[in-house]
Amino acid sequence: MIQKQSKFFIIRTTGGQEHTVARLIENRVATKNINILSVIVFDNVKGYIVVEAMDGNALMNALSGLKHVRGQLKGEAALSDIENLLIKKPSISELAIDDVVEIIGGPFKGMKAKITMIDYDKQEARVVLLDAQYQLPVTIDINYLRLHQKAQQQ
Repeated sequence: MIQKQSKFFIIRTTGGQEHTVARLIENRVATKNINILSVIVFDNVKGYIVVEAMDGNALMNALSGLKHVRGQLKGEAALSDIENLLIKKPSISELAIDDVVEIIGGPFKGMKAKITMIDYDKQEARVVLLDAQYQLPVTIDINYLRLHQKAQQQ
């Protein structure tokens, strides 16, 4: 549960060790009664976790000396910074060929594209970037695609 006075911190971890770090923080919070409210691990974001804490001191107490913690991104993160990761993304069954989508992650973040092929086994889609000067086909993980707002309203 998000509390008004809580703060979000983005923590860098060793890639692939996000769940391990989350469990280590959970154990430390339980044994030392540190005021950490939640730890969020995103399966599609490697090398980072989000910790909700009352203040930076609680966070430092929880992270101090933990294996696989590589540091913290400077400052606090606003809820709006992590909100797009918390919102349910469309499943592959909700997307179809010729749908216009927005790319919400990776190097093409913020661009619009049109789906030309969907690989259901690999959970990937081949798209053509609409914002590019020429047609550029790109294969993108389905988790990085969101139906474009105008397409959803029709």
